[in-house]
Amino acid sequence: MDMNKLREAASRIWNAETLPALKTFVSRESLSTDFDPEWEKHGILNEVCREAAAWGTRMLPRGTYDVQQEPGRTPALIFSVPGTGLYAGREEDTVFFYGHLDKQPPATGWSEGLGPFTPVVRDGKLYGRGCSDDGYSVYAALTAIRALEDAGIPHPRAVGLIETREESGSNDLEHYLKKNAARFGSPRLVCVLDSGAGNYEQLWLTSSLRGACAIDLNVRVLRQGMHSGTASGVVPSSFDVLRILLDRIQDPRTGAILDPAFNVEIPSNRMDDMKKTAEVLGDGFISEFPWAEGPNGSVQSRCRGTEEALIARCWKPTLSVTGAAGLPPLSMAGNSLRSDTTLRLSFRLPPTAKTENILPALQKKLLTDPPFNAVVSIAGGDALPGWNAPSEADWFRSACDESSKALWGKPAMRIGEGGSIPILNLFEAQFPRAQFAVTGVLGPGSNAHNADESLDLAYTEKFIAAVGYLAASIPEEA
Repeated sequence: MDMNKLREAASRIWNAETLPALKTFVSRESLSTDFDPEWEKHGILNEVCREAAAWGTRMLPRGTYDVQQEPGRTPALIFSVPGTGLYAGREEDTVFFYGHLDKQPPATGWSEGLGPFTPVVRDGKLYGRGCSDDGYSVYAALTAIRALEDAGIPHPRAVGLIETREESGSNDLEHYLKKNAARFGSPRLVCVLDSGAGNYEQLWLTSSLRGACAIDLNVRVLRQGMHSGTASGVVPSSFDVLRILLDRIQDPRTGAILDPAFNVEIPSNRMDDMKKTAEVLGDGFISEFPWAEGPNGSVQSRCRGTEEALIARCWKPTLSVTGAAGLPPLSMAGNSLRSDTTLRLSFRLPPTAKTENILPALQKKLLTDPPFNAVVSIAGGDALPGWNAPSEADWFRSACDESSKALWGKPAMRIGEGGSIPILNLFEAQFPRAQFAVTGVLGPGSNAHNADESLDLAYTEKFIAAVGYLAASIPEEA
């Protein structure tokens, strides 16, 4: 396979055709359903699907591009491009692409001259909401296939499912997977282009993702609030009760969650991966966080070194308090002992944790023998599973390393992500013989979900060539 021709074709198509289309997408306010209650009325999710379909038709006219939508369901783009050369007619050798076109909310705090829906290229990056998370995905996938054709390199049949509800839970994804099962077939390679990169110096593959569980923990001590001068000292604060309960599940000094239901034995191959990744990333993995300045330098990490940090982020359970109710804003905070307080507790779970055990464990810890006999309740608690990548076939591992070395001069790396992509379990169940290239362009400073979201343009050009290389490396089954 001539990587030079493939890279040249990918670069030319990216700059002439793909980047302009992606800029147009950035300008679209295609907010996910959680952030736009009138999404059906506005029709923007359908619009961005149709724009991507029209672009695909122009770039690869032999393909089919079907925007599907049913009442109450978000739209999805389903595409299929026939194989070429030695792959022509080999329907069993298919590559499946996944991405999404819905976006997170705009966020505040964008740098001067930048904005969520104003595409700007500055210092080698495209800025705007959805450029890297992950509106680029469908455009990158089709660019990779077109680059293979322009370079004269045979490619397998390529199919794709591009949804518009990922940022709101992917509620419609399973429906479209089943509806189009015959069209998708049984792919040999699944490319999920919605993940991250440890740096911009080589190809990165996601080896694991954590699961997640969120609950609302409420503590009530009074039927109604009272003057704090009258009640404090006699009536326990609902916030104090919450502090006691939180200490039952987490050590606040170390962050450790000790309940066995939350912890797993880390596979030896993942420990090896994290050791190698720590050597590549070095101290920058920790120092890149925007630490505040304390009295004696920056705030300190809980972790002693990069390897420990990777283990903590990828394979250890964690707790974050992400919201509260019952606490008035400071401008309205009178001298009152409040009747109750609610905290939103967000748990990240190890990739192989048994999610069915999480809520019962929390109920036992938090509801049994409540401090001061306070009224304690839990709402929510649906746990989303994590994911641990299946074993890699020799051809796939070789193709990853070959493409990374050819494009960046360094081998491909594996890294666990601390976030969650629960849909991977759906893909693994429906496509049992597939290799999984869970990858993406969310590298350092990409700022997904926040102000100044950006896409590294030089990295993305090479990344597209790498994706094409992987697709064209699928061997004929013995």
